[in-house]
Amino acid sequence: MSYSTVLHALGWLILLLAGVSLLPWVTAFYIGETNSIVAFSLTLLMAGFSGGALIMAFRDVRYRPSKYDLLVLVVCGWFVIPLFAAVPFYVSGALANLSDAYFEALSGFTTTGASVIPTLDEVDRAIIVWRAVLQWFGGWASIVMGAAVLAPLGVGGMELRVSPLTRADKSRALDRFRGTAEAVGGIYAVFTAACFFSIWAGGVPPFEAFCLALSTISTGGFMPSDAGLSEYRAPWAMAFLFIFMGLGATNFATHRAATRGRDFGEYKEDPEVTYLGLGVLAAGILFALLALWATGDVLAALGNGLFLAMSLLSGTAFMSPDPSLNEGLSSVFVIGLILVGGATLSTAGGIKLMRMALLMKQSTRELKRLTHPHAIIRTYFGRRSLTIQIMKSVWTFFVLFLVAYALIAALLAACGLGFEAALVAAASSIGNAGPAYDLVRGSMLEGNPSYPEMSYGAKWVLILGMIVGRLELLALVALFSREQWRN
Repeated sequence: MSYSTVLHALGWLILLLAGVSLLPWVTAFYIGETNSIVAFSLTLLMAGFSGGALIMAFRDVRYRPSKYDLLVLVVCGWFVIPLFAAVPFYVSGALANLSDAYFEALSGFTTTGASVIPTLDEVDRAIIVWRAVLQWFGGWASIVMGAAVLAPLGVGGMELRVSPLTRADKSRALDRFRGTAEAVGGIYAVFTAACFFSIWAGGVPPFEAFCLALSTISTGGFMPSDAGLSEYRAPWAMAFLFIFMGLGATNFATHRAATRGRDFGEYKEDPEVTYLGLGVLAAGILFALLALWATGDVLAALGNGLFLAMSLLSGTAFMSPDPSLNEGLSSVFVIGLILVGGATLSTAGGIKLMRMALLMKQSTRELKRLTHPHAIIRTYFGRRSLTIQIMKSVWTFFVLFLVAYALIAALLAACGLGFEAALVAAASSIGNAGPAYDLVRGSMLEGNPSYPEMSYGAKWVLILGMIVGRLELLALVALFSREQWRN
């Protein structure tokens, strides 16, 4: 293993974190928030010095990284970056201890959106901006790491999604990182700007619109205030949020192909776009029926139902603007949606639509073989034929995901949560859809603690779940396998 290569690349990630922390630092200076000025100045110094030192110390390394090196880099990135990102939460006084600060930072960076800040309206505005920026940065990082490392390595069937976005054919791994980061960054930034101007024009104040835009395109779910979306009473803004949540939950390789060739037929040819649309439509109609029973307004019920369905499937988990729709939601239904998740190579978490589709296709294939045991039955995903190795990888990922989910739920129950609450909280963490727990807790899980009220043991279990959900389990298992360490 080449530690120098991993540390050099990690230095760039830390330096990028220092760069994005400039925005809340400027915000703190503009508003005059003294505690935040000190906190972000310290973060800039720590991250800037650490990242720059790693880059300079290993800048002459010419070693070609192995697959194992890349996996180590991905795992270290998800653990280390939140350590620096936690500094502003603790130093500014927004959170009283380092454990909670790390939880908040990791939740933002993994785009989970679970918050342990008791009252958002009482913290500095620079901290609110930092939470939104951290989610935006984490969403971009998750796409880049997935496209540049996990997809070329074929983790969990992701080789089906290798495309020009990954630049995996002949380029070196670190060059592929850089090229993928640039390709994703342009599209990601354009979508974010479009989201901001759309919801601002739709009636949301500029500060809240900016924070919501960063949380929406990253499908993170952090809110800029305690009131929630019902505060704005801006139906056009909610419609734009619906659209951009869908764009964030769509494969960015498809976005790249569509914008690069100016051929929007790429969306039609991507099966995951179809699956996402059908899933939102089906779940939205069911939610709309619940809302219609309470309000009697057909159009409002349908709009709010579709919004909530997209919110849960994408992993954003924004509460519906209509409070009546958030009451009486089935925990099982919410768990199912957030565990399925969005598309591969998107900012959404969960098992992913591609894998669920492949599992259903394989099940159908096996049923056909019961009547025709010697038949040769080809199975396709889009235009690509599926091999037995791909299906083995997908099935392995699926089983490991469910086992990890069950273990996390059991640990949370041991930490004091009720059985149903433990299932929802575990799904929210491993599916990177943290606000879903708050969404259900208000009506179905009364008596169970909110995130700030949970014990330290429960919070660290959730931290583990967030990392497992974002890392792709096969990458984590491969990293710690005995064969890798022997090599």
